[in-house]
Amino acid sequence: MQSRRKIVVVVTAVVIGLLFLGAVALLVYGFIQFSEVKSSLWQAKSTLDMLYDRKPFPSHENLKMEKLNYETLQQELAGLQSGLGASQVEPVGQSPVLFINQFFETQKSLLAHAASDNIAVAKGFDFSFGRHLAGNLPAPQDVPRLTQQLKIVEVLCNILYTAKISKLGGIGRQEFEVDASGAAVPKPPAQGRATASQIDVKNIVDPSAGVIPPGQLYGRWHFTFQFSGRESSVMNVLNGLAKCPVIILVTRLNIEGDDKLFTRKEVVATKVDDDPMAAKGAPKGKDYRIVCGREALLNVKLELDVFQFAKPQAVVAAKKPGGVK
Repeated sequence: MQSRRKIVVVVTAVVIGLLFLGAVALLVYGFIQFSEVKSSLWQAKSTLDMLYDRKPFPSHENLKMEKLNYETLQQELAGLQSGLGASQVEPVGQSPVLFINQFFETQKSLLAHAASDNIAVAKGFDFSFGRHLAGNLPAPQDVPRLTQQLKIVEVLCNILYTAKISKLGGIGRQEFEVDASGAAVPKPPAQGRATASQIDVKNIVDPSAGVIPPGQLYGRWHFTFQFSGRESSVMNVLNGLAKCPVIILVTRLNIEGDDKLFTRKEVVATKVDDDPMAAKGAPKGKDYRIVCGREALLNVKLELDVFQFAKPQAVVAAKKPGGVK
């Protein structure tokens, strides 16, 4: 009996000893892992403290790359501005007397061109510069932009003439002169001459017309044209504006057709016996056909913007390696 008890005690002690040894082994293993994690954490913290203690900005490499990128962007912008403004009409510095002379010469040339192309234009048409017909000298500071505006009107009128319009009824521009009133009263045409439609467009007053605001890339001139022409002429006008080297944007286009755009033509049918080609049983009486014509004139009111681009700033002439591609 005693021997059996001793055996039970020994087995129990051995089991308890093994469990204790296992617990000690697990504790040691956990402590070792904890030490490794703690060491890694302290190492990461040390690295982070080192990075925070450093002063990497500004980085000379980054500054060099950003400088190259900035120069490249400036060159691209300058090239774009140069391309857009290559054919634009520039202000012309001259005296008020020379501008008045140029105005009357331009008016005479445009009227003669219209007459040679059989385009109806009212006698003495002022091309939206009526306030200067009396020969009043404009302010000297207004002359450069007035000359520019006059040359733009000449370019636009030549596009209309090339498109073979039938009538030029009116032109509206932005008046920016120091004494501008915005009035554009049409004059009655002379008797016995080909005339355009009654003018119903007026100049508007805008002192900032054509001026490029500070820090902006472009300004714009706004014009309104009223003319009449066939459908092909209207399409030619739009194509001419699109092909013009000067950057032009059509902002509004109103087209009104004639009541006679569609005409009804009556045709009297012949007898069957009179026409050997007619089939038997052809209807007798009258046959009505609707004939669609494109000969009627279209009355058009066209509004457009002519862009004036800023001159590019001076940039580095030669591109350097690196930067934005």
